[in-house]
Amino acid sequence: MDAVFILLFIGVWLFVLFHFSISIPKGRFRKKWIEGKWPEHDHLPLFLPKLMHWIHLLCMLALAFSGLYIRFPFFDGGRTPMRWVHYVAMTIVGLNFLWRVWYAFFSKNRDYKKFGVTKRDLQSALGVLAYYGYFSDSKPHVAEYNVMQKMSYLLFAVLMMAQGFTGLSLLTQELPLIELSMREILVGWWLGPLVGGVAVAGAWMRILHYAINWLFIIMTVVHFYLAVNEDLLIGLDFFGFKKYPKEKLVSHGHGHDDAHAAPAVAAVAEAE
Repeated sequence: MDAVFILLFIGVWLFVLFHFSISIPKGRFRKKWIEGKWPEHDHLPLFLPKLMHWIHLLCMLALAFSGLYIRFPFFDGGRTPMRWVHYVAMTIVGLNFLWRVWYAFFSKNRDYKKFGVTKRDLQSALGVLAYYGYFSDSKPHVAEYNVMQKMSYLLFAVLMMAQGFTGLSLLTQELPLIELSMREILVGWWLGPLVGGVAVAGAWMRILHYAINWLFIIMTVVHFYLAVNEDLLIGLDFFGFKKYPKEKLVSHGHGHDDAHAAPAVAAVAEAE
């Protein structure tokens, strides 16, 4: 399993380098990195989503590093401290995730509609894939996020919940008063009888937890690459490094011509 994920991780990096290299003969590298023609936007990211993203990023890095150390202790005496780092980062990530869900659905600036996959999104999927595959230079734009972004963000949320569940299922310490562990509460009563015992159920949860950890690492590599290579300016603003140039703000942005503006506005209006 270790060998499979390490090879997959290396393969993803090689694919990213290959994908980026194709942008040079296709002219996208020159257009963006030399001529500075990045996508335009009609609004800037708000402070709270940026803050929550930073909290999530830092804690996920801590979780990935500490989790891999627990699996591969490459220096002596660090397992106990790393477990505490893992527990603390896990708690912060969980609370931050709940905060983001609350923000998406109940805050003044709730934005859950931005992540909903509509019929228009599905109709644009082949065009989006063609753009990222360099078969087309036009990327369909029907909302703030394209269909591939929406699906990846939703998948990330599902994996977050699955990772939290599997992680808590690894805890074998008995809780006060009830004298049961989280492993027994979450998987022992149903999965245990199916696989041959609570300990075996915990072993399966450990395998799944480790696999999801690698999926997060691989998805983060792809996410970072696309964020930088496709929309550097708004990415710098989102991470707080550099404000998005106000002169690039347009009434109907994202770097597409007027022919795409009307469908985009119609799609947003439809979603609202």
